[in-house]
Amino acid sequence: MVLDDHIAIGEGTKAILKAELNCHADVFTDPYLALQQLTKAPYDVYLVDFNLPDTDGLEFIEKIINIHPEAIAIIYTGYNIERYITDLLEKGVYGFVSKSDSRKQLIDTINYALEEKIIMPLSLIKQLNSNFSKTEKSTRLTEREQKILDLVKDGLPNKTIAMELSLSQRTIEKNLTSIFSKLNVETRAEAAIKWIKQIS
Repeated sequence: MVLDDHIAIGEGTKAILKAELNCHADVFTDPYLALQQLTKAPYDVYLVDFNLPDTDGLEFIEKIINIHPEAIAIIYTGYNIERYITDLLEKGVYGFVSKSDSRKQLIDTINYALEEKIIMPLSLIKQLNSNFSKTEKSTRLTEREQKILDLVKDGLPNKTIAMELSLSQRTIEKNLTSIFSKLNVETRAEAAIKWIKQIS
């Protein structure tokens, strides 16, 4: 699904997807109609503009995930979303692509998302990183928590991490709660960045 209130951009994106990925894409300009279609049949990937009529990309993605919890949603916009990055990651966004990015960047972001990994622009990583103090001391984590963080930094979701470590998804969620508390963070992305700093 491509959701963009500019039909020309939506149709252009559809043409790129067909040429590069040989896939079918439906283009919507109306979020309400897009949600109606979603209730009939889910899509593999959702490319969502951040600025939408009567709503925004964050709210729309939240609605997608309520209907389709395994949704792979990617923000595709020309709008500066840096101040919304934490909220978007918490909602489960799988990537960020600017409409000014190259065709290759768009396709790479989609392919990585399909592998349950996230490509994040360096500017956004730096912004998240700036929230952490350079003088913070390393936090002691259990061996299991360290293994979980190693997989989180690789962009793997809880379900896959649980399978990798032969644990239940609930156990992974409990460990992540403990990790967030120890690292004083609120999101997986922040935890991953902080962990990378500690092991580097």
